[in-house]
Amino acid sequence: MRRAGGYAIWTSPDGPAKEADTFTCSHCQRLVFVQPKQDLGGFCRVCMKHICGPCADLGRCLTWEKQMEIAEARYRLRKAAGLE
Repeated sequence: MRRAGGYAIWTSPDGPAKEADTFTCSHCQRLVFVQPKQDLGGFCRVCMKHICGPCADLGRCLTWEKQMEIAEARYRLRKAAGLE
């Protein structure tokens, strides 16, 4: 991966350490471990960020920030209506 978002190291007393590049899905905040010669998931051309496989299969751009804005607006509406 050209520009990984992070790097993970697993250590175990029974064996050698394992290492992998990582990135966080922009749509669902899932941590994705990048293994050599494996499918990464996808790249959203709307928000221009890496996304995981399940989010790529949805075929739409709904970033985590946008999801939180929708949830907050829904909460404010319910509170104004006296339902919260």
